[in-house]
Amino acid sequence: MTLTNTRKKIDRRSGPDFWVRILAWLGGISWVLMFAAMFIIDRAKPEAEKILIRASGAEVSNTWNQTLIGYLFYLVIFGVCVSTVGIMINSRRYRREEDRFRLTLIVLGMLSIIGIAIYLFTVFMPDGM
Repeated sequence: MTLTNTRKKIDRRSGPDFWVRILAWLGGISWVLMFAAMFIIDRAKPEAEKILIRASGAEVSNTWNQTLIGYLFYLVIFGVCVSTVGIMINSRRYRREEDRFRLTLIVLGMLSIIGIAIYLFTVFMPDGM
């Protein structure tokens, strides 16, 4: 004779708990960080030389704004921290069938790591390479 457990587990969650809300906030923060990084990149890049500027003889900056690039580096490091904390919380919460992994945090982490690598590569490599 075989005994089987016919009782179903009751889902006692009445709504999103504290950690799910934290994950939602971290996802929102990650979007704000991505838009802030794009804005800083837009402001830090060299100006494009246009016909009217060339005709007037005005000088155009052809170097990146290093102050803004420094701010961008710290913003990207903060992005790695936010995504790491979010991924750690999400991995602990990913136990039930209806739980889902936050793709935004993974994308922010990957983009932040790529940004850090590009920054370190351009800062520490000689100009000739």
